[in-house]
Amino acid sequence: MKKILVTGGSGLIGTALKEISSSYPYEFIFANSKNADLTNSYDARGLFKWYKPDYVIHLAANVGGLFKNMNYKVDMLEKNLMINYNVVKNCYNFEVEKSINCLSTCIFPNNVKYPINETMLHDGA
Repeated sequence: MKKILVTGGSGLIGTALKEISSSYPYEFIFANSKNADLTNSYDARGLFKWYKPDYVIHLAANVGGLFKNMNYKVDMLEKNLMINYNVVKNCYNFEVEKSINCLSTCIFPNNVKYPINETMLHDGA
């Protein structure tokens, strides 16, 4: 049976995916920060080496709400870049057939007209 590694398995999207995963003919592995610190290349490699996934659904992120995003911008960016780099690198190194990367965090611009489109995400309006 093909294995799907879901990073961020205890987050909002990971939890929702867990609820429907039994409907599909795959072995789902829901990993969270207790299984591996994905900002750490050694931990990330160990996770991939242990499970040997065929597919990856990458949902993991360093999150903390709007306050943390606004006050620790560089730290948040740096940690999320490391997470993404380590996951993508290990997908390549372990010859993962396909990956889905859903990278989200807080988006709360002030005084904006809805709906928001992609060009408005970094306006900070």
